[in-house]
Amino acid sequence: MALIASPYGFKPYQLIGSQFNNQTATREYYMGTNSSNAIFYGDLVQLTNGNPAAVVASPTVGTTHGIVGVCVGVRYYDSTFKYFIEAQYLPANAITNGYTNVYVKVYEDPDGLYLCQCGAQINATPLTAITTALNKNVGITYTAGSTTTGLSAVTLNGGASGANFAATATLPFRVVLLVESDLGLRRKPGCG
Repeated sequence: MALIASPYGFKPYQLIGSQFNNQTATREYYMGTNSSNAIFYGDLVQLTNGNPAAVVASPTVGTTHGIVGVCVGVRYYDSTFKYFIEAQYLPANAITNGYTNVYVKVYEDPDGLYLCQCGAQINATPLTAITTALNKNVGITYTAGSTTTGLSAVTLNGGASGANFAATATLPFRVVLLVESDLGLRRKPGCG
């Protein structure tokens, strides 16, 4: 199967313990000041001085604070066109550009599990991939998302052949499931 490099950031998938997930754990955070980075659907969101902002560096457990969840859309008033916009992403410096009543929609369920593409192929064989990544911790690699699709380009920083997956406690994310992917569509649990 060909490798598909088509990141989408963090995508809400299910809840820990097979809890019912109706994805109602969404809150809108008001943005009163500019963010120098755009916020895309699937970006991790942190609060910086009370305002939502995209997480642009891999968080470290114990030192990075204020992450509230994952962006699942935005809404704002565009004073140029004189109407409200519901969108996949918020451009950088939106308030300077004339946007008002800016809100970032954040999925913030503390029991949430997410799909996220690895930035490099873990391994060609499913069994080796499972032992390399499953139940290990990993950081992220931030790349600005697509202004065409509005999707995040954040990936897991697994490294070549999964070299960056580790039991290191300061790495922020734990791999609990591997999903085989073909053109970005989930087919069955396996290796991704």
